[in-house]
Amino acid sequence: MQHSIEEILQSIYLFSSFSKDDLSKLAEKTKYTILEQGESVYQEGNEAKAFYVVMYGTLKIVTSTEKGTDVNVTTIATGDHFGEFPFLDHGKRAGTVEAMERCELLEIPYEHLQKTLDGDKELALKFYKSITTYLVKRMRLLTQDLAYARELKKRYS
Repeated sequence: MQHSIEEILQSIYLFSSFSKDDLSKLAEKTKYTILEQGESVYQEGNEAKAFYVVMYGTLKIVTSTEKGTDVNVTTIATGDHFGEFPFLDHGKRAGTVEAMERCELLEIPYEHLQKTLDGDKELALKFYKSITTYLVKRMRLLTQDLAYARELKKRYS
């Protein structure tokens, strides 16, 4: 690993406003993980206890339809993060995440992140503002995708 965990976390917008001390606290319980191609980080429906930052590699998020067909939801790569939804809503995993190649990840336990945020309300505000901005951007893209899909359905129905 060329960079420290703190440096990697600092480069992710969610933690860019964290001080060096805050990043050090977060890094204490953050684990470095390697996945080989085809390995899963977690399965759809699993309990969620952490979210992840992709240090290197490409992963796919897959979910199943009611008929049991797997649908590739998205592909994520170096610099992205995933698995944050259950941190916010305490739900189960909404999809399966699988490595498309050898991947290096940072695993951030929810419990430790929550404890860090609970200890500093100003820090928590910055974090939640960052994650809200991120989620709004994702919702805008989803809205565009849905509009496009509806237009295609009208044309070919």
